[in-house]
Amino acid sequence: MTIASTERGAGKAVLANILGRFAPIVVFAALLFLFGAIQPSFLSAYSLRVLAGESSIILVLAIGQTLVILLGGIDLSMAALASLTSVLLALALPVAGAPGLIGVLLLATLIGAAQGYIHARAQIPSFIVTLAGMGLFSGAALVIGHTTIILQGGYEAVSWLSGRILGVPRPFAFAVGLLLVLLAALRWLPLGRHIYAIGLGELGALLSGVKVARTKIAVFAVSGLCAGLAGMMFVARTHSGNPTIADSLLLPSIAAVVVGGSAITGGVGGLMRTLVGTLTIGVLRVGMAVVGLDPAYEPIAYGILIAGAVAFTIDRSKTGIVK
Repeated sequence: MTIASTERGAGKAVLANILGRFAPIVVFAALLFLFGAIQPSFLSAYSLRVLAGESSIILVLAIGQTLVILLGGIDLSMAALASLTSVLLALALPVAGAPGLIGVLLLATLIGAAQGYIHARAQIPSFIVTLAGMGLFSGAALVIGHTTIILQGGYEAVSWLSGRILGVPRPFAFAVGLLLVLLAALRWLPLGRHIYAIGLGELGALLSGVKVARTKIAVFAVSGLCAGLAGMMFVARTHSGNPTIADSLLLPSIAAVVVGGSAITGGVGGLMRTLVGTLTIGVLRVGMAVVGLDPAYEPIAYGILIAGAVAFTIDRSKTGIVK
C-alpha cells in the first residue's frame, strides 16, 4: 500500500466522520427552514410544542433501538411490545394502580431480556428473534385486547405525563430525561464501553474479556423497558390501550436512529445523535401535515432518509455479517 493510498483512505475516514457528525444537523435545520418558509406558522411556539409532543414517544422507542443498533443488532418487536403494554396497562391500572404500572413495565423489561437471552445464547440473529417477537406480541395484544380498551380508573398513575413543565410538554421532558440518564450510563459505566466494543467487533470484544451475552441481555432488557414506557405514554395520552396503537412507529423509530448518524452496522453513533434524528423525523411528520401533504408520502420520505443515512454511515467491512 502506497503512502498516497493511505492518505486517501485517511481522508475518506475523516470525511465520513464529518458527515456522520454534522449532516444530521444540517438535514434537520434544512427541513425546519423549508417547512417554515412554506408555512410560517410552523415555527410558532405552539407548533414547536406540538413537534416536541409528537416526537416524545418516537424518542423513547428510538433510545432503546439505538442501544441495540450500537451492538450491531436490531429490535423489530419494540412497537408491537409497546402496543401490548398499552393493552395490559389499560387492564391493570383500574385494578392495581401504580403497582400495576410497575408490574407491567417489569414484564416488558423481562420480555426484552428474554429476547436478548435467546439471541445471545442460541446464536440466532436479532433480526429473526425480534421478528418472531413482533408477531407474537402483536397477536397477544389482539387476543387480549381485541379493540381499544378505555381506561376505567387508575389514571393517576400516569397523569404526571400530561400537561407541560416550563412550557415543554411533559412527555418530551420525560423522554429527554431518560436519554440523559442512559447517556450518562453509556459514558461512565463499563456497559457503555462493552456495547461499543461489541458493535465494532464481537469476536475482538469477547477475546478482550467482555461478557458479550450478559451485555446483549442487558441491552435488550433496556429496549423492552423503553417499549413499555412508550406504551405507558400512549395510555397517558389517549386514556386507553389499543393492540395496534404503536405499530406505525417502528419505521420512524429506526429511521430516527440512522438519520441521526448511528451506523446500522454497530459501534458508531450515540444517543445525542438519536435526539437530532428524532427531531428530524418529528419535523417531517408535523411539517407534512402543516403544509397539507398527503400522509401516504410519509413512508416514502422515511425510506429516502434511511437509504441516504445508511449510505453515509454504514461500515462496508461488516456488510457480510448478520447480527
